[in-house]
Amino acid sequence: MASIKEVKKLVGQLFVVGFDGYSVPTDFAEFIKSYNLGGVIYFKKNVQSPGQLAELSNELQFTYRQPEAPPLFISIDHEGGKVNRLVKPFTKFPGNDHLGELGSPKIGYDFGAILARELKAVGVNVNFAPVVDVYTNLENTVIKSRSFSSDPEVCAKLGSAVARGIQRNGVMAVAKHFPGHGDVKEDSHFKLPRCDKSVQELEACEWIPFRRAIRGRIDGVMTAHILNKALDAEFPATLSEKTIQTYLRDSMRFSRVVFSDDMEMKAIASEYTVEQAAVLAVNAGCDCLIYKGTTIPIEAVEAVIKAVEEKAIPLAKIQESVKRIEAAKKLYCDVRRPVDVTKVSQQIGLPDHFRLADIITKKEIPDSYTSTANV
Repeated sequence: MASIKEVKKLVGQLFVVGFDGYSVPTDFAEFIKSYNLGGVIYFKKNVQSPGQLAELSNELQFTYRQPEAPPLFISIDHEGGKVNRLVKPFTKFPGNDHLGELGSPKIGYDFGAILARELKAVGVNVNFAPVVDVYTNLENTVIKSRSFSSDPEVCAKLGSAVARGIQRNGVMAVAKHFPGHGDVKEDSHFKLPRCDKSVQELEACEWIPFRRAIRGRIDGVMTAHILNKALDAEFPATLSEKTIQTYLRDSMRFSRVVFSDDMEMKAIASEYTVEQAAVLAVNAGCDCLIYKGTTIPIEAVEAVIKAVEEKAIPLAKIQESVKRIEAAKKLYCDVRRPVDVTKVSQQIGLPDHFRLADIITKKEIPDSYTSTANV
């Protein structure tokens, strides 16, 4: 059995946490150090300018992360459209529905590549995108324009192209929200949505884009806070071992990093205590738990540590998650040197980037268009 200190270091890697402000608060800096934190997530509350964000990433990776600790995941939801945490001069893209109407994997790839270049320039190494949910319920307001289409094949084609563009340009892509958030009415930010589709129905629609992204070697998948009784009558997907292990891991053969959606969303927080939810999510198979950071989730981390010590969570499960996290960090978290803040403007808001945003907005590809993205 590992020592308490070793368990604490391992468990800390499973947490990706947000914080307030344009610089690292003192209590959060101590949290990074004390718990060997696995990663952070940026929101609008952290973004003032590209230069400031690059300095913040450097501060996290090179000042507050301990020298012997693994690199931090520095993550963000950067989908385009309404889910946009960044400010000018970052390139502002329309929603995924525009890409779906264009139907061009080439444009999708270039879009993903530009997202990644701009993120990498400020030290971000994980993008919680693309959304591969199939928009099949017109009462669904939370997905809507974030989805490529109501056609699963369009979602699959564009989703895998965007993911490829992101990853080939040095940022980890994360397909979301498994097992599919497109056919529900409720918004999981506020209550627990329910989906009544059978496994056969999911296979014929929602799971087509996920399978395509996984075959394309996407390195991350995010779970949905959704209850589907056909998959698990008791637990929503994020807390469901049946959903994650049986369907995502075994059936789809996804062997890389599983992220939870934000554990502070009411779909989870209204139904379970912080401690219960964290332990259930880890036991279900989530490798990384995301917390927006309304407060520092020390209770959640301590609950997982305690569960490992009491053998309610097998130590081997934590070790497997950390192996997957470490493999991803080797690919995407380059901490050989800090981001060069003086060169940030050379990668952000370039004319080619705005041109692509304009093409996607107008949903028209000019005959003269040539890709500027890395292939």
